[in-house]
Amino acid sequence: MKTKDSKDAASLRGAQQGPVRTEPFHSSCYVSGQEEALLLECLRSHQWSSFKGGTEGLDIDKVLVMPSREAAEYGPLDNRFLGGKYVRAFERDFAACMDVDFAVSANSATSALIMALGAFNLEPGDEVIVPCMSFNATATAVLAYNCIPVFAEVKANTYCLDPADLEKKISGRTKAVLVVHLGGACADMTSIVEVARRHGLKILEDCAQAPGVKFQGQPVGTFGDAGVFSLTETKNITCGEGGVLVTRCPDIAAKARLIRNHGEGVTRDQWSDGQLANVIGMNFRLTELQAAVAIPQLQSLEERNEVRRRNTSYLIDRLRKHPCLIPPETEPGGDYVCFMLKWRYVQGDLPLTRDEVVAGLQAQGIPIIKGYGRMMHENLIFTRKIAYGRQGFPFIAPWFDEKRVRYGSGTQPVSEDLNKQFIWFKYVNHPNTQDDMDDVVRAFDKVLV
Repeated sequence: MKTKDSKDAASLRGAQQGPVRTEPFHSSCYVSGQEEALLLECLRSHQWSSFKGGTEGLDIDKVLVMPSREAAEYGPLDNRFLGGKYVRAFERDFAACMDVDFAVSANSATSALIMALGAFNLEPGDEVIVPCMSFNATATAVLAYNCIPVFAEVKANTYCLDPADLEKKISGRTKAVLVVHLGGACADMTSIVEVARRHGLKILEDCAQAPGVKFQGQPVGTFGDAGVFSLTETKNITCGEGGVLVTRCPDIAAKARLIRNHGEGVTRDQWSDGQLANVIGMNFRLTELQAAVAIPQLQSLEERNEVRRRNTSYLIDRLRKHPCLIPPETEPGGDYVCFMLKWRYVQGDLPLTRDEVVAGLQAQGIPIIKGYGRMMHENLIFTRKIAYGRQGFPFIAPWFDEKRVRYGSGTQPVSEDLNKQFIWFKYVNHPNTQDDMDDVVRAFDKVLV
């Protein structure tokens, strides 16, 4: 029987002979190329956000479906409905990187998710199936159009959406599935696409943590109808804040561009109700300053990803001697560019709980953390059904099936059990090196004695 508080006991154990590490790990936010030069060039241009809510003589119908490559060919102050020189150059490069015709930048990946769901022409009451394990914006973006998130389990080995549970959650109201390539791992897109197409569902891929990741040789984000990537400070590439939507569909690109830039002001009288739907005055625009930083960040994406691969493989291989640590698996043919390395800690007969191991590692100077404090389906916005106003909308509308759509702890048992086992480490990014990873290994070896 333990005689000390478990966290204190683990900290004492971990602190024996002093911590393994006293220096912080390197952030993933760093300059890798021409960021300073392009940012200074943009500053001196006095064109820091060249978007305009009109087309100034250009045909809006043609502008909206213009491929990103073609849009970048205009001068800095031409075609400003699609942004300025740097925004359009970044979108051109991102579209080329993903082998699609259209990249539509935004001020955040959250905004890009909202743009994509609006471009799917969703109606209030439509259901969107979402894995219960992701960042909150994956689910809350669905609420932007008064749609209903329906949560599904993740697979126990990849932590990405389980195609079998996806199919179980489909109803007559389901219109889309939002797939998350969590932590830089690939979801099983072969099975997910098959299920979605058989049921006539739109597919949106949340690739916020997976830029440059491929599944069977094809970039994630390009299997469905649209994909979304993040440019926020913690991600593989960054310009502080930002996001990108990619698609091969001209209609989706057109509506995403309208939603991004106060599109209601350029609508034509002859447009159909379908063309006008969900085009409400949003400002989700990326600035020229941000795009100037993002361009060289994108150019170094593969170099950055390769460092993540090497450091992740090194950590996993060196820690296989501890069978209590189970690393994530990859789908057959799937790439893995780790954003956050998530081991499952299976205690078995070991004396230390997961929380005690985390406390011990932290005492060693390793910024290990536990899993989600609350998973998405456990958040109060869903469990108390408080979103728009205090009456519970959209959860009180006649379309909400309270018996079938359930929120709260206990409704996703597989994923909830996984979350109780997680031990997370995120600093696999450049410029952290193998020497830095060795500190992590030494700390685990010291704590798991």
